[in-house]
Amino acid sequence: MRKKTTLVTGANSDIGRYIVKALATKGLSIAAHYHKNVKPLERLKDELKKDAVFIKFFQYDLREFAEAEKLVKNVIKEFNRIDVLVNTIGPFYYKNILDVSPEEWNEAVQMNLNIAFNVTYFAREHICKRKGHVINFAFSGVENIKAWTMSTAYCAAKTGIAVLTKSLAAALAPYGVRVNAVCPGLIEVGSTTEKERLEMAKQIPCGRPGRPEEVAEIVRWVILESPVYLTGALIPIAGAWEF
Repeated sequence: MRKKTTLVTGANSDIGRYIVKALATKGLSIAAHYHKNVKPLERLKDELKKDAVFIKFFQYDLREFAEAEKLVKNVIKEFNRIDVLVNTIGPFYYKNILDVSPEEWNEAVQMNLNIAFNVTYFAREHICKRKGHVINFAFSGVENIKAWTMSTAYCAAKTGIAVLTKSLAAALAPYGVRVNAVCPGLIEVGSTTEKERLEMAKQIPCGRPGRPEEVAEIVRWVILESPVYLTGALIPIAGAWEF
C-alpha cells in the first residue's frame, strides 16, 4: 500500500522533477502538476517505470484561482487523498525595481506567493484529514529583510511565503498538520552554463552551487524522516550562502 499521496506543483521544473523522483522511488504516489511542458515529466516517468511508481499528470494554469480548485478536486478524484503538498512554483525575476511595471509586479507576486496560497487553501481540508504536510519554497536568507533592488518583487513574494509558512504552521498545528519552507541558495540547473556556475561558486562559502537533487533530498527528508515537532521552519540549503 502506498504510504502517502503527494501533490507537487511545478513538477516539470528542474527541482520539481528531482522532487518527484526522490518521493516516487520511496513509494509515494505522485500527482505531478505542470502548466505547459509535460515532456520532462514523461521522460521521468519512463525512467521510473522499473520502480513501479504511480504518477499522474495534471495540467492547469494556477494563475487562475478556479484552476487551483479544479486541480485539487481532480487529484482527490484520482487518488482519494492528499497527504502532502509541495509548492515548488517560484520563478526568479531579475529587474531593477524602478523599471518594474505593475503587470510584472503582479505576475511575480502571483507566481511566487498567490499560487501557493490558493492551492493550499483548497487542499488543506484534505491534508488535515491525513495529518499531513505542506512544503513551500522561499530562498536562503529570506528572513533577513533588506533592500533587494534588482529582485524586489520576487523577494517580497518569497518573504510573504515565509510569513505564510509560519502562520499556517501555527494555525494548522492543532490539526496535526506540519508546514515548513525549503530555502535554496544558488542552484545549478540544466540551463546553467559553466561561466554561470563559476560566478556562482565565487559567492558561496562551500565553493560550488547547489544541485536540484540536493534540494529534493531535503524535501524527501522533511516529509519522511524529520521529527514531527519540526514545523514553521525555514530550512536553508545553500552552502552557507544567503541572498
